[in-house]
Amino acid sequence: MALRSSKPGTRVVRKKADDVQGLSITSLLDVLTIILVFLIKNVSMEAVKISELPDMIYPTTITTENLMENAAVTPVKIYTDRVLLGNDNQLLGSPADLTENPQVRSDMVNYLRYEFNVIPEDKKDDACLIVQSDSNIPCGYITEIVGAAVGTGFANIYFATLEDEQWLQHHVSSTGK
Repeated sequence: MALRSSKPGTRVVRKKADDVQGLSITSLLDVLTIILVFLIKNVSMEAVKISELPDMIYPTTITTENLMENAAVTPVKIYTDRVLLGNDNQLLGSPADLTENPQVRSDMVNYLRYEFNVIPEDKKDDACLIVQSDSNIPCGYITEIVGAAVGTGFANIYFATLEDEQWLQHHVSSTGK
């Protein structure tokens, strides 16, 4: 607030402001503590590696030669534009048809049921479906095939893969990062 004089040419004097009290750092420390705890939690979660657990039975893998020698194998090939069933590559339709077209799903179930029923009784426990899929196929389409196979009696489902020890470095996520 300024003090004014009624006389011209007189000096204007301003009242000195009160000293500002020191800032309290208590709330700043609270915020920094919360941020620190959040960062430590996130960093520690990223450090967790997949390790073999002693009380868990893991699925096994098998080479192509050993698998295809088994007479109880039914392959399903999923390309980006078509789905082929069996050793004779019967065209089922497109991958999108697996989720959108009830007739295609019904045809798939009938085919898998037929394939399972022609397997000799002594080999039914070894009956397996091998899914060969393009890496760009959404999981929902593969889930439809696995569900149909399990529903028709196949107890073993294998997924064809290529061995790549550097897979994480070569992997491109669906978001392109």
